[in-house]
Amino acid sequence: MRHYVLAGALIALAANVAVAQNPDLALSQAERDSLLAHYHNRFPIWGRKAIEKGFDLPYPVGLSVNGVWASQNIDITNLSLSTGANPVVPIQAIKFGDVTAPIFTANLRADLWLLPFLNVYGFGGLASVSTDVNLVEPVAFHTKVDQNGTYLGLGTTATMGIKHNWLAFDVNWAWTQTEKLSEPVRTRIFSIRFGRAQKLKGTQRLALWVGAMKQTLNSTTKGSINLSEVVSGGGGGAGLGDYQNSEWYQGLTAAQKVVVDAIAQRLQNADLSDVTVNYHLDKAVTDPWNMLVGASYEWNKRWQARVEPGFIGRKQLLVQVNYRFNW
Repeated sequence: MRHYVLAGALIALAANVAVAQNPDLALSQAERDSLLAHYHNRFPIWGRKAIEKGFDLPYPVGLSVNGVWASQNIDITNLSLSTGANPVVPIQAIKFGDVTAPIFTANLRADLWLLPFLNVYGFGGLASVSTDVNLVEPVAFHTKVDQNGTYLGLGTTATMGIKHNWLAFDVNWAWTQTEKLSEPVRTRIFSIRFGRAQKLKGTQRLALWVGAMKQTLNSTTKGSINLSEVVSGGGGGAGLGDYQNSEWYQGLTAAQKVVVDAIAQRLQNADLSDVTVNYHLDKAVTDPWNMLVGASYEWNKRWQARVEPGFIGRKQLLVQVNYRFNW
């Protein structure tokens, strides 16, 4: 059951590091005059006025390559199952233990400073998910499923300066299609960062920050999977025993018993061929919030790199290389 595949749900496409106005980074009058003499950019809107006030603006357009690793726990409820072409029925007797979903994703992102304080961006990439599921009732059972997915998304970042520091708010939405899900996984990620940028030498800059991130998933997932992909090696039925005389089985409805029998008897006979399991469930992130720390280094106006670990609840690591240019 690949209800636990959440590729893209953890696509932590973090906000642009906004170097909002900082007295330490303000342009001198000579620097303003030099920039304005050759300033012909379409974006950001009001860019010329911002430079006149001393703002040291980044180049408006950016292209970045991102790599993200993340791992989190997922809560699964309201499971319904069926086999073949039969409609799904609720199976309350099945209870899940820990469900973890580590992923790795790589993506490309394009962004634009639409206003001096507002950035918009779009992204797309590939995700690889390896998910561990532990079943605790009615029998103890463990399975691990791997699959790949693709995703697209968009987002926006708003920034402001607070004396020598900056504050950034980011929200993005992603739609991820994986191999065994009938509908895309929809994700919304909101984050806030508070940091400070420091001028080094020439055009080099260093920014450090702390922050928090919240992830929200669409709660309903449905799809289909071959039973042999859930139970590797054809095993898994040894713990069922004489399940038809068990208390949990006797409490099932006739429709639920049909589903359980179709799966359990194949497991006991180690015959998993041509058995398709259909599922419908609700899911939620166990820990929707996590903490962030990060750093970015700007070699010059064109090239930047950043790293951002996440911890407490969801663990993640973002690495990014960004190239910027005028437009």
